[in-house]
Amino acid sequence: MPKNINRHKSQRSFLSKLAIIIRACTVFAVVISLVYVWHKVIKPASILGPPAETLPIWKTNLLRAQLMPSIAILNDAKTNSNVITEFVVISGENAKTISERLATQGIVPDANLLTQYMIYKGIDSRIQSGYFQFSGDMNTIQIAHSLTSSIPSEINFYVWPGWRREQLAQSLARHPHLSVDSDTFLAFINRDLQLPGQYDFINQIPPETPLEGYLYPGNYIFSPKASESEILNQILTTFDNNTSYLQDQAILHNLTLHELVTLASIVQRELVIDDEAPKIASVFFNRLSLGMPLAADATTQYALANSNNWWPQLSIDPRLVESPYNTYVILGLPPGPICNPSANTLESVTKPEHSDLLYFRAACDNSGRHNFSYTYEQHLAANCN
Repeated sequence: MPKNINRHKSQRSFLSKLAIIIRACTVFAVVISLVYVWHKVIKPASILGPPAETLPIWKTNLLRAQLMPSIAILNDAKTNSNVITEFVVISGENAKTISERLATQGIVPDANLLTQYMIYKGIDSRIQSGYFQFSGDMNTIQIAHSLTSSIPSEINFYVWPGWRREQLAQSLARHPHLSVDSDTFLAFINRDLQLPGQYDFINQIPPETPLEGYLYPGNYIFSPKASESEILNQILTTFDNNTSYLQDQAILHNLTLHELVTLASIVQRELVIDDEAPKIASVFFNRLSLGMPLAADATTQYALANSNNWWPQLSIDPRLVESPYNTYVILGLPPGPICNPSANTLESVTKPEHSDLLYFRAACDNSGRHNFSYTYEQHLAANCN
């Protein structure tokens, strides 16, 4: 009898251990299954993200099944290179055709995967025609999403008359479709970097002088992602092509080209209404011929400027500002231009109005026009206060 009892105890112990082992194996299997589901289903699905809202459930599941085994291909960049490849989507092209062309050009590794992903995300109906640039370190998912936002094939950019070089550099750097670093652009303008081309006017201005004043205002068309050197070359070439007459005109007025552009830049900042440019130029020419200070507020503003305000309002006596650019404290012209004058202003300085005017101040009607005077007494009488 004791032997039977021991045998039964042994059997129960064995069965108990076996049950524990089975439970442990079951738990282990469940854990392994969960890990597998996480890596093969949940994690890939999270990378894919939510499908397009209009996609039927059956198609969502079908596309997930097709895409999830190739998550690595979708998520990996073709290369680590930042070399840019240009691509144009023609109006009316569908996702399949675009994907095939991208694969043929080596921009994506698999045309079918790209097409399936675009359908899954609803990108296929939002593709824009136009110009695109893809770098080698972009993966298929990034390329798919970028197809919804094309780059204009031409970038229209306006260089405003009266801008300082810093204002132009900042505006170019902020443009989303240009590749301009403001510091690099300024380094070119300041002659710290070799200029990108040859320009006739360069030989007529002081060596190494900054190119403030020679950044020709007007509308420009740049290529997408144009660089600092490309943009500056286009602007300086435009100045060259439009101002060849200035050298002879400067000589007629006993000025150098640099002095003429400098005077034009002061006129540019003093005027509001373009048709007053010849009269303002006349005032400054008369002052120069009489040995009077130009006393132009704009030159004092130029001297007081900072990155928060390039043209600050004068709140102090301008005669207290020591600067070679401040024409309240120097005789003659400052060392160089204070801004970039327009074609109209440059021409006006070559053809100033013939007059004996010596003063001008803002008119009291807020029209932007000026009251001009021959004497200081008349000038004081035109005060609005």
